[in-house]
Amino acid sequence: MFSRIILKLTLKLKTSLINNENKNRLINLDLLDTYVKQQHFTLLDAGCGNGINLVDIILKYPDAKIIGIDNFKPDLDDAKKRFLNKIDFLHCDCLDMKINSKSIDVVLSNQVIEHISKYEKYLSEIKRVLKNEGLLILSTPNFHNPKNTLLKLFFQKPIMRWENNKNLPPNEYRGHVKEFYEDELITLIQKHSFKLLASRPIIPKPSLKGNIPFILYRLFEYLFYILTKPFVSKGYSNNHNMIFEKI
Repeated sequence: MFSRIILKLTLKLKTSLINNENKNRLINLDLLDTYVKQQHFTLLDAGCGNGINLVDIILKYPDAKIIGIDNFKPDLDDAKKRFLNKIDFLHCDCLDMKINSKSIDVVLSNQVIEHISKYEKYLSEIKRVLKNEGLLILSTPNFHNPKNTLLKLFFQKPIMRWENNKNLPPNEYRGHVKEFYEDELITLIQKHSFKLLASRPIIPKPSLKGNIPFILYRLFEYLFYILTKPFVSKGYSNNHNMIFEKI
């Protein structure tokens, strides 16, 4: 019962929670600025959706070659309309990228890996297309977050940010299939011959933006985070934002 209440609250706040996506974009851009020391490079958005994550990058790096791939054609069609011919968009699966091996300088994976059940294959493909010492910028929800800590306090099962509540079949469901703890995610990616360069998680903070339920939710979340942080394991945040180098 309690977990259902939390889930319903999360769904009601879903529109306002898009603010976290904007934070991811800004953090990803900052990581790119910090670790890429040139204007001419090739960047692949591996799971680009409608291309919204590329807006800031193409404005900051107009000389970069940018490629976006996704297996959902309606989103790709929207992306092509948004960017015209400024970005190359390919309709293909992230598990079988139509990209030459060792041809990419930077791979961006923003809120993608949590949607992929065969995430090991996804990371193998990223490794394949990246040049030696290429960079992987990855963002994904943290399963070790205040909402799930609260659920555990009431002996409830933790839930993902986007659950398959309608029991859709795999070929129709586009939500989350796996969310990661911090150490779990780092270990997984390092197993594919990457080393972690930096981690900049999104931690809960109060906000005056959005509707009243969202503002109250953020305030409660922040207070709960501050009170519980000393008593939980490390890696406690809302979202992972990391950059890795291929070794």
